[in-house]
Formats: sequence, structure tokens, C-alpha cells
Amino acid sequence: MIRNIVTAILLLVFLSACATGARIETMQAPGVDLSSYERFAFVDPLGTDRAGYASLISRQLKFSTRRELEELGLTFVEDATTADLLVNFHAHLDERIRTREVMEPYMGPTFYDYRYGFYSPWPAYGTRTEVDQVTEGTLVVDLIDAERNEMVWEGSARNTVTERTRRNAASLIDETVARMFESFP
Repeated sequence: MIRNIVTAILLLVFLSACATGARIETMQAPGVDLSSYERFAFVDPLGTDRAGYASLISRQLKFSTRRELEELGLTFVEDATTADLLVNFHAHLDERIRTREVMEPYMGPTFYDYRYGFYSPWPAYGTRTEVDQVTEGTLVVDLIDAERNEMVWEGSARNTVTERTRRNAASLIDETVARMFESFP
């Protein structure tokens, strides 16, 4: 019995860790055969390069995206004029305010804190508003038809940015780009 409870708790912790990953969305231009592209290059300058130099984020994005496209059978070329597919990136951070109502006993916090936000247990409880500031990051990968200069595919990822995600940015970018291209046709 206790073994089953421990297993269930570990499974819930694992699933909640997986649920915190980036929300991935992809879109493809209608009527475009993505398998017809053979060579790709990166636009210059990339949308993630600011102030005239290549950022660390751009370097990781180029590495991860190049790996994924080469695994799909495309060939990387240095000269963008010889590519039939161009790759660009965009990254953006938004500061958001999140509020929620929580239950609080009038006598001050007690060991009943586990009830906050779930139900109102007694009339001796009131509510208070918690306000948090949250940073949400968006990462976009664009694939552009070089001849027509039109976007043919877009992958985007959105996730809450924390101190942990900032410290592990390279591995999280790599994982996110790989997840984006999982649904590449």
C-alpha cells in the first residue's frame, strides 16, 4: 500500500515537471511542400542579434536548428544566395502581473495554509490577493522561401522564465528547438 502511494507521488512529481516545459506551436504555409527544399542558410543579421554582434542565444539557436534541419536531410550552406530556405529567429521577454485570491484566517497564518485557494472552510476566514511578477519568454524560428521571400514554416515556444531557466538556457533552447521540429512535416 505504501509502495503504491510513493509510486503515485513520484509519478505526479515527474508529470508536473514535464508539464512545465515550453508550450510549442508550429504553423506551415498552405500548399507548400517543405520536402522540396534542399539547402538552408541563416539570415544576416538574425533577429536575435542586437547591437551589431552575434549573441550567445543566437549561437545556440544556430547550432540547435542546424542540427535539426540536417537530421531532416537539408544541407547547410554558408552563402545565403545559394540557399533555397532561410532561417531566422526572434526572442522576446514579457513581464506579466499574475494575481490570485487566497483564503486566509483572520487570526493569522496557521498550519491550515494548505487550504488557501481551494475552499472556504469557516466564516473566520477572509481572502487576500497575492500579486506576482512573472517573466514569460517567447522564442520563434522562421523558415523562409529564399526565392519568394515568404515565410513557409514557423515554430514558436512560450515558457515562464525563472532563474533556473536562465542558468540552463543553452540546454533548454536545444530541447525546445528539438521539440519544435518534431512536428516538422
